[in-house]
Amino acid sequence: MTQVLGWLKKRTKLFKFIFLLSVSVIVVREVLTIAKTTSLSQLQDVLTALHPLAVVAMGIVGLIAVMPMLFYDVILTNLLPDKPALPYVLQTSWITNTINNLCGFGGLISTGLRTQFYGKKTQGQELLKALSKVILFFMSGISIYCLLSLLLVWFGHTDPFLHKYWLWLIGGSLYFPILLIVTHRSEIGFFDDLTLKIESQLVGTSFLEWTGVLTTFISVGKLMGLDFSIGEVIPLYIACSIIGMVSMIPGALGSFDVMMLLGLSALGVPHESAVIWILLYRLFYYLIPFAIGLLLLTHNVGDQFNQRYNGIPKEAASKVAHYALVTSLYIAGSLLVLSATIPEAFSDYPIIGKWTPASFHFLTQTPSLIFGFLLLAMGRGAAQKVKKAFMPTVILLLSAVIYVIWKEFSWGLVVILVLVLLFVVLSRSQFYRVKLVYSWEMLTFDGLLYSSLAFLYVVIGVYNLPHRHHRVRHDFLVFPSEHMWLLGLLTIVITATLLLIFGHYLSKSNITLGETVNQEKVMALLDEFGGNETSQLIFLGDKELFFYEVKGKPVVLFQYKLKADKCLVMGEPVGDATCFLAAIEAFMEKADTLGYRLVFYEVQESFVMLLHEQGFDFLKMGEEAYVDVQNFTLSGKKLKGVRSLINKMDRDNYQFEWLEPPFSVELMKELRQISDEWLAGQAEKSYSMGYFDEVYLSRAPIGVIKDRQGRCVAFANSMPTYNQEQMTIDLMRHYRDAPSGVMDSLFTHLFDVAKEQGYQFFNMGMAPLANVGYAKNSFFQERVAHYIYEYGTHFYSFQGLRNYKSKYATRWVAKYTAYPKNSSLIFTLIQLLILVNAPKE
Repeated sequence: MTQVLGWLKKRTKLFKFIFLLSVSVIVVREVLTIAKTTSLSQLQDVLTALHPLAVVAMGIVGLIAVMPMLFYDVILTNLLPDKPALPYVLQTSWITNTINNLCGFGGLISTGLRTQFYGKKTQGQELLKALSKVILFFMSGISIYCLLSLLLVWFGHTDPFLHKYWLWLIGGSLYFPILLIVTHRSEIGFFDDLTLKIESQLVGTSFLEWTGVLTTFISVGKLMGLDFSIGEVIPLYIACSIIGMVSMIPGALGSFDVMMLLGLSALGVPHESAVIWILLYRLFYYLIPFAIGLLLLTHNVGDQFNQRYNGIPKEAASKVAHYALVTSLYIAGSLLVLSATIPEAFSDYPIIGKWTPASFHFLTQTPSLIFGFLLLAMGRGAAQKVKKAFMPTVILLLSAVIYVIWKEFSWGLVVILVLVLLFVVLSRSQFYRVKLVYSWEMLTFDGLLYSSLAFLYVVIGVYNLPHRHHRVRHDFLVFPSEHMWLLGLLTIVITATLLLIFGHYLSKSNITLGETVNQEKVMALLDEFGGNETSQLIFLGDKELFFYEVKGKPVVLFQYKLKADKCLVMGEPVGDATCFLAAIEAFMEKADTLGYRLVFYEVQESFVMLLHEQGFDFLKMGEEAYVDVQNFTLSGKKLKGVRSLINKMDRDNYQFEWLEPPFSVELMKELRQISDEWLAGQAEKSYSMGYFDEVYLSRAPIGVIKDRQGRCVAFANSMPTYNQEQMTIDLMRHYRDAPSGVMDSLFTHLFDVAKEQGYQFFNMGMAPLANVGYAKNSFFQERVAHYIYEYGTHFYSFQGLRNYKSKYATRWVAKYTAYPKNSSLIFTLIQLLILVNAPKE
């Protein structure tokens, strides 16, 4: 025996799987049986003919009638040593009872499901013992109703036809007294733990259950407008239920229906009305609660499956539901607008009408336009996963459902809208962003869609002007009336206003991505960890900063600017390199929550590899020229021309000076004059380079070239990198009449300063598009960039700048732009180009 029990225990999971599979097969079989005996077209005709409020009332009564059965499981779990949580009990109880109602098989499925749900923490023997006691009381309620029905048949003024059921009613009424006698026999110790309170609760629950069943059946008949006596229907229903139970047919399908049809016909209810009555009763008491139970069962099983595979199934299902939601909202919204714009197309062409909401003929023109455009707006909010869009989407869909039911009931459209609503609920976890930030990609798509729909509506109006005559008549362009078209146009204007208000609501948030420049905080980080060639740009104050902190201490710093939905990060971060990956992830998460996508401009290959692991693509933008100042010399053939120019300047008494801050007012005036002439009226640029700002220039040394009279003719401001690896400059400007070798002289002297101060390299800056896309197998975008490099001299001296810097450069370092894979490269580059060339604010 022990071996047998051990063998069974090892195969518990297999038996559970077989049981659940069997339940699934039985459920499918019963649903198919109901489907065969149910005419969907007839059901739709009946529901359409009924008043919408009557249909809603039937649904509410049916759901309320199921609720008393939930107390069975509450009482059952109170008898167990390990009590599950109440929400879990209520959920599983609904599943068990609605499935058992449909296909009970004498309670076998009910017992099996309860064992599956509650037998995990409780010993199986204890569960079966408690369950066997509770199940005995399930029939107590109908037994009481059998006695009441018998009294109605014998002493009430009922139809003589009901007297033939007296034997069934007597048999049913005996069950409850016999049960009380058995459970209170002292020699039967099995029921000792069933107190009078628990028995009263079980009997009360059973009585409420059958009261709900009767209420549902009677309510359906009354809401149909049928004339019958409640005192006659109650005994008939109870007797037919007893007959159905004795037949052991799941849900009493067949035997109950036949007996009820015969009985109702005998009581004067027309046969067709009786058929519809039973059909609606099964729909609202059996099928709809069962459908809800099936959803709860799917959710329950899905949770277990999801936990087993670390949340991956739930995430995948949520993403699929989200995709389906966005698609359905856009399609439904577009079709609703089109149904109001070209109504003839939806009525004259069956292929179009078959797949559109307009085919249900439930909406007038104005609601079609309103619901259509609002669904498109909800589609955008859902597509961007904005948390604030969730409830408005639910409310809009519920409003649409109510409108359909109220205006002209359409069963098919209700199903469609409920499915979309289900997609919303299933994808709720996808709604996490704080606000909506419109990207250029979204503006392009939505702009084209909205403008196309509105333009089509205007064209239809012009086409239908009374004085216009058409040689070829397009029926689908015919509009019912000019008045309706004008009303629709006014609706579009009103709806557009609502869309703007809704868009503002979604995009409004007090949460910011980063913070403005705090110089003390920045300097503390740079002093501890050092910086790079773009660190000094922080002090321009034209960008925002994002700090990554560890235990409240800033350890990594990003500088960026926002353009639409792009967070354009200038250069690489500064700070503790060991925290870069964690900082990138934190920055991405915060940006994504707010609806922004990160783009990193001018970053090196090593940093690009970190970004690539985070889902970024990249594009080479050019190369930076580095001069090894420790080994630099002007000697040799390569720099012969440079030596000649510098020697000439020396002979003309041009002098280089390295000036440390603070600077005099007179010097700043001189440098301002040089800068203004250099700019020649053009606006200063910012973002990726500095601009003439006295406060900014006063933060670092400046190298100047002076003529023999001591007048400054050229200058370059140093950009501290806060490390000893490299030195670089920002602005390099000179008078137009300065000697031709002034830039070479300035560079070579700066090389000497860098060498004296112990730097290894001098960074001469970018050569845009240098060595980009020259290989045959380069990315397509990079090959296009190479074409611009080769033939774009008219717009920018790409090759000239590269050739000039190559005179001095001892190595070139590639620079890249990294952008998200789901982002448009074209729009990203345009936004970068605009930002880089934008005048300073």
